Amino acid sequence: MDPEQILKLYMAVWLALIGAVMGSFFACAVDRGGMPKGRSHCDHCGHVLGARDLVPVLSYLLGRGRCRYCGEKIPVRCLVVELLTAALFAALGVRFGFGLELVMQLIFASILLLLALIDWDTYTLPDGLLVAAIVNRLVFLFVLHQPLKETLTRMAIGALSVSLPLLGLSLLMDHVLKKESMGGGDIKLLFVLGLYLNWMQMLLLLMVGCVLALAWAVKPRKDRAQAEIPFGPFLSAAWCIVILFGTSWIQWYQGLLA
Repeated sequence: MDPEQILKLYMAVWLALIGAVMGSFFACAVDRGGMPKGRSHCDHCGHVLGARDLVPVLSYLLGRGRCRYCGEKIPVRCLVVELLTAALFAALGVRFGFGLELVMQLIFASILLLLALIDWDTYTLPDGLLVAAIVNRLVFLFVLHQPLKETLTRMAIGALSVSLPLLGLSLLMDHVLKKESMGGGDIKLLFVLGLYLNWMQMLLLLMVGCVLALAWAVKPRKDRAQAEIPFGPFLSAAWCIVILFGTSWIQWYQGLLA
């Protein structure tokens, strides 16, 4: 293994640890309806948690998913979020390498994680987080010293390539069905995603997001009464897939047309 690969592996390990911590923090914040205040404690018995209870992933596994003070089950979502965020941060490190672009993508991934968790619970996508994602992209437009005119044009095309047609279709369907057909937050999220991706990646993202949402919709589960599903988490998951694998998929598809 050459030194560059060793450095990438070292960075991926640290990013996985950071991702697990961030995932644990965000899951806790969303579960409690805001940023945690005071010392961490069990939501069931109120016992203040010690250091051994706060190690991401390991504390859950060693405690077999239960509070060691009262035995109450800890939601498995905490473990899932920690593992997925750890894997995503490590994968982004391998994908982009050490640099400022990686920092931008990690910040955006964190914002998407928060949006996905909130949308899953409340069916809302807070405008404040969407604005934060826009500000993040604009700041790094200058930090990365990207060509201003060309980059802004590419960002505008990416942002409008999917969100604008879907907005028109949504308004038409709202008029025909006399009810909301697609949440405005999803369209705004697609606009924001387009600031980070080009138009071809956005088309792929929409396709992947719809496939993921459809797979979830037909998945057998106990409660079938709830017909509505949040689209934000599936768009966020689609971004993860596209940012990591989308370029090679698009190149493969273009090769078929050549």
